[in-house]
Amino acid sequence: MFGKKKKNTPPAPEPAAIEGSTKESKKKGEKRGGKTKEIIPSVEPPPSVKKKRKFFSVKMIFILLVLLAVGVSAAVVYKIYFTKKSDEKVYIKQDLQNIILAEEVIRFSYDFIPEVYNSMILFNNQIILLENEIKRLSALGEQFPDQIKISEKEMKSLEKEKTKLKQTYEKLEKRVESLYVSYRVNQETGIQQIEEQKKDIIESVNNALAPSLELTRRLTLPEEKIPDGFLKGTLYKIRKKVNTVIK
Repeated sequence: MFGKKKKNTPPAPEPAAIEGSTKESKKKGEKRGGKTKEIIPSVEPPPSVKKKRKFFSVKMIFILLVLLAVGVSAAVVYKIYFTKKSDEKVYIKQDLQNIILAEEVIRFSYDFIPEVYNSMILFNNQIILLENEIKRLSALGEQFPDQIKISEKEMKSLEKEKTKLKQTYEKLEKRVESLYVSYRVNQETGIQQIEEQKKDIIESVNNALAPSLELTRRLTLPEEKIPDGFLKGTLYKIRKKVNTVIK
């Protein structure tokens, strides 16, 4: 008669609204203008980093070193050639090839009889001048043998003055050497003898040099050859100054 009651079946679950809507939107988008482009999230570009300039580059260091070297050279040149020399006397050994006195005796004359020391330098230069002129006249006589008598006459005059000057200085050197030994034995009596003989020695020196100076007035020592250029010339003078001080 009456059949069995049918059990109530649960209603089917509704599709997710999100999925449906997404599909629908996709379909609509395809219909309207083709497939939709996927949206890529925007990424901000990293801030630009400025390269720091090296303050002390190799080129700048090289320039600084060059300027430093030039500054040092200029300071040395200024000190040697342009600064005022102090009143303090400084003894510098010189090459006096025509003076036979020992170095300590020459230094003694520098300290106690500076006029005699200066005359020694002058005497040495006078001998060099006379010898150079004699050599020049001899070469001239060989070049013109027919006129050799002219050069021989001048050579004899120079030789005579040279011999006379050397003889006078040999006597002078013995007197200075004697004063030196006396001073080394007893300083008090040595200084006394220096004061007593100094004036006479200076006068003898001046009298001996006068004729030679008159004879060689027209002659000059050979000029020193200095390298061309400011830098080369300056370095040459500095080396010469250093070598003189070392001696």
